[in-house]
Amino acid sequence: MSVLVIGAGAVAEEPRPGGGEPWFDPAAHLGRRGWKYLTPATRYLLAAGNEALGRRHDDPPLTGTAAERFGVVTGTQYAIARVHRRMNSVLTTEGVHGISPAEVPGFSMNTPGSQLAISAGARAFSVTLTNPVTAGLEAVQFAVTALRAGRADTVVAAATDQAPEDHGGSGEYDAAAAVVLSVRGRTTGTAGAARPLATVTGGLSRFLPPGPAGDVPPAALAASAARIAALARGTGGVHLAVGAPTAAAPLATAVHDAVTKALADDGTPVRDSAAGGIRPARHCAASGLLDLITLARAGEPALLLSLSELGHLTAIGLHSADTVGSEFI
Repeated sequence: MSVLVIGAGAVAEEPRPGGGEPWFDPAAHLGRRGWKYLTPATRYLLAAGNEALGRRHDDPPLTGTAAERFGVVTGTQYAIARVHRRMNSVLTTEGVHGISPAEVPGFSMNTPGSQLAISAGARAFSVTLTNPVTAGLEAVQFAVTALRAGRADTVVAAATDQAPEDHGGSGEYDAAAAVVLSVRGRTTGTAGAARPLATVTGGLSRFLPPGPAGDVPPAALAASAARIAALARGTGGVHLAVGAPTAAAPLATAVHDAVTKALADDGTPVRDSAAGGIRPARHCAASGLLDLITLARAGEPALLLSLSELGHLTAIGLHSADTVGSEFI
């Protein structure tokens, strides 16, 4: 069963010397009303998700059968960290009366994804995943599984993050990204008018905890690399990109090298390894999904990996849009 990427959208802050004006203007994406009390991460997600769907936030949501076959899954790492810190500060200094009832819903990690589901009219499900770094690609994996299980015809797989204030010097920046996925021939909702961007050929999640010396047991690393390489079987060659935080660079290098070897053993060459290689996960859980959008728009086969410092790994395989996907691994 082939799963297509039929739409994509993203907003992302990039490093700018000297700061300056806020990088994101909600009104330009969401209209003039209806977002005042939403958290920044929720605003980012609404902008990216609605762009991917080819609609505006103030457009009427889907209803009826189309809504019942339309789902949302969101990955995040830090989306509400600043909200929690501010509320904790207010509660310990001013008490509960210092908290506005309008901002209380922002306390929940589910709020960004739920707001996107409400905006678009997605009633099949709204799920939030909260693993560090990997949650964006895990959202894609969850969406593909749901589509192939028949739980929906179209799913928005998204990620959003607003890095905590104490991470300001670590190279992490705010972002959101979204892709619209649909089973070939069963698209519902507002996306899908344009030519599909890519086919998802498969995906998997693994756990590769580093040992006492900081390295992964060779047998576990080789086994995971072989499973990942199988996602690219029959492509004739892939772009390989591994996204990880700076602290996970040694582990990311080991995974990158092991997957490269496994691909070679499987007869699949790696294209432009230096151009892909290891990428810093600057945008937290949204990093992997931002890279996926870039590779999907390029229209060539790719393997995309997100890796956390603790050893969580998620991999997604992409092929050209007219390629029938393999069974999900």
